[in-house]
Amino acid sequence: MTNLLRIGELASKLNITTKTLRFYEKIGLIEHPGRSESGYRLYNEDQASQVFVVVNLRRIGLSIDELQQLKDDTDKGSLRKSLSSILDQKLFTIDQDLGVLQGKREDLAARLQALVCTPRERPSNCICDLLLIDCTCGTVSEK
Repeated sequence: MTNLLRIGELASKLNITTKTLRFYEKIGLIEHPGRSESGYRLYNEDQASQVFVVVNLRRIGLSIDELQQLKDDTDKGSLRKSLSSILDQKLFTIDQDLGVLQGKREDLAARLQALVCTPRERPSNCICDLLLIDCTCGTVSEK
């Protein structure tokens, strides 16, 4: 006899909610499990393994859309090949994001340095160097 897990038991083992399992079932990411006489969802070993894979792919950052695409692709071919393609694209996107963030960081660091190095004789509210403009704070006529 195959070990069957009730929805709460499987959710607990995977540290997710039963609501998550029902959602994955509703959108077709996982198979509809069998039911007990009292209506509880019962997952066999294959279904539990399928849920394990889906949950862990979500944990490493795959979106629902990516998982649905992966499911469609693997119905036609290799899981590894499709997953490799998705992960390669995610790495490319992350590398681009890191480049943009590095540029923003360097810009902020340079502006901070300019602000910190503002000459002391300027007014205390002068942030011209931070804004990368010629200072006009000292030329404002006082009445």
